[in-house]
Amino acid sequence: MGNIRTGEEVKRMPKSNFLKTESVRMKYEARAQAGIRRYMSLRRITDDKIAAKQNVQARTIQNRIKDPGSMQLRDLWDLAEILDAPVGELAGGDLPEEMMAKLMQMKFD
Repeated sequence: MGNIRTGEEVKRMPKSNFLKTESVRMKYEARAQAGIRRYMSLRRITDDKIAAKQNVQARTIQNRIKDPGSMQLRDLWDLAEILDAPVGELAGGDLPEEMMAKLMQMKFD
C-alpha cells in the first residue's frame, strides 16, 4: 500500500510528516540566506572577502550561502564574526533549543 504502479516503475507516495519537515527546513534556509545576504550588503563584504578570511574558495562560500543547512557550526560562527552579525539571525532566526545550545557551547569552547 502507499505505492502507485505506473507501468514497470513503482513510485512511493510521500509521507506527510516528511513534507512538513522539508517545508520547515526550506523556510529556515530561506531566512538564513536572507540574513546572510542582508549583513553582507550592510557591511559591504563580498563572497571573495569572506572566502579569503575563511581560507576557502569563493565558490565554497557561495555554496554555503545557497545551502546554509550544510554549513558547519564553526563556519557559521566565523561568518557571524566576519559580518559582525548575530549568529542566530544568520542561522535562520528562531532556532530550536538544541541548536542554540550547540551554538552557545561552541562559542564558549
